[in-house]
Amino acid sequence: MTNDIGFGLLGSGNMARVYGDALTTQSKGGRLVAIALGSRAPALAAEFGVAMEPTAEALLSRKDVNVVVIATPHSTHLALATAAADAGKHVYLEKPMALNVAECDAIIEACRRNHVQLTIAKQTRHFEMSMRAKEYIEQGLIGDILFLRPMSLTPSRGFKNVPQSWPMKPSEGNAFLDWGSHACDALRWFTGAEPVRVYADYDNFTGSPIPSPTALVQIRMSNRAIAQIMLSSEIGPSGFGTQRNNQYHIIGTKGSVFWDLDRVELWTGARERKIWELPSWTLPDFKPRDPRRIGNTSRQVNGFVEDLLAGRGPKITGADGRAAIAMTQAARRSAETGLAVALPL
Repeated sequence: MTNDIGFGLLGSGNMARVYGDALTTQSKGGRLVAIALGSRAPALAAEFGVAMEPTAEALLSRKDVNVVVIATPHSTHLALATAAADAGKHVYLEKPMALNVAECDAIIEACRRNHVQLTIAKQTRHFEMSMRAKEYIEQGLIGDILFLRPMSLTPSRGFKNVPQSWPMKPSEGNAFLDWGSHACDALRWFTGAEPVRVYADYDNFTGSPIPSPTALVQIRMSNRAIAQIMLSSEIGPSGFGTQRNNQYHIIGTKGSVFWDLDRVELWTGARERKIWELPSWTLPDFKPRDPRRIGNTSRQVNGFVEDLLAGRGPKITGADGRAAIAMTQAARRSAETGLAVALPL
């Protein structure tokens, strides 16, 4: 394999543009060569100056494609990832990995059978703020982790007036599968522990077309830490907290750390406070092509390229993707039954 790793992109929506920007503006050893699937594929391919293939099969047949990024609806991940692996392409799969654990297992097996690498997009591990928070934790500045509270609370989105789109279809899972897969992976990453028990309540307070737009999920980890994940797209105009869709409180025996997309606060000792902050790419207006936002994806893309060139497995594996889906699946089962669910499933 040469130092120029060719990427093919399946999908042409919001995240496809992020990958296009990452591979054309912040890439180290990877390049975008072709795009397929979705009504916006022709325009996106023209914008980035790459080939537009008429089908996924045509893209997978290209010899200059070494890695396939799959940024399509959740329900298509199993079929497309399996096809990519069968074509001998390394698989870079957007979260959530799949709809359920059984689909995750089938994807992992397809990649194993075809001797290709598999990684799952985990942006939460690659935010500047989350990485700084992780450094504080690993330095022992907050002691042993006791509690974690990830939150994604979106104020007054007015979803009832938005035309139906694929994330709103029950066949694509629900809101907690979508964003909760981020938070569930982050719990494992921050604590270095595995989930052992999940209890969840879901609701739809406003008649939102999104399945189960509000979720409160409590998870006990194997290191005894307790996490409470709060997710809702039904928050009123006043918002909650910093109004960013990623807010994390992590409390330890010696201190605590808070981070969102633009700010980290470290509290230690006798209420000693340390703040690190960068200009916002989310407020007052969301900036979809801000270099900071693109960097969240390019860090993992560049790391995957580095691993491929070094002949080693990726830092984030199919097993990591599967673990997050198992947690979201347990949460859904708990919400449906009103009972706590033990893990592993």
